[in-house]
Amino acid sequence: SIPALPPPETFDILPPLHQLLSRLLAGNPPNLADPSLAAYPDQQHLDIQQLATESSSIKARIRKALAAVRALPDMERTVEEQEEEIEYLESKIRRQRRIIEDMR
Repeated sequence: SIPALPPPETFDILPPLHQLLSRLLAGNPPNLADPSLAAYPDQQHLDIQQLATESSSIKARIRKALAAVRALPDMERTVEEQEEEIEYLESKIRRQRRIIEDMR
């Protein structure tokens, strides 16, 4: 059976990260701020000294996403191990198809 995947919002960190970066740039001179980041009305400027505190929720979301990925089956396996298994299974399928053809 296929294991249940974490909900998509588990990995949705870009909007809060975008908003945080926008707040960092909100008080900068126009030549330093990217106008595409100024997308949040009523945002308050964020001083660099506040960054660690304000980014803690994003860090927590990233940790939660990492934990969700690590909880998926076979995540401890290397790419090489997975490729070996794929080759084995493809070989097994070829043998089974030959047997089915021989039986016809």
